[in-house]
Amino acid sequence: MKPIHAKSEFQHLEESSVAQALEDSNPANPIAVEVARLVEGYTQNFAEHVKNLGEIPESILRSKGTCPIEEIAMRLVAEAIRKTIEGEDK
Repeated sequence: MKPIHAKSEFQHLEESSVAQALEDSNPANPIAVEVARLVEGYTQNFAEHVKNLGEIPESILRSKGTCPIEEIAMRLVAEAIRKTIEGEDK
């Protein structure tokens, strides 16, 4: 598992700026592209972690980022994981 961090040019952004960028219909929005990169990296790390452990540790769903853009990306991954788990319980 390799550490995934936001590129330095995105680390200073406020959460509201990131949220606004995610609502932008332009798929080339650099902030949205960075969120997608983070989500992909966190998802890959999560899958590797689960493969090594053989289970989903609840603590991984409470991970925190070091800046708002990382926090948002982590929340998106955790939300997707929760939805997948809830779907499996049905």
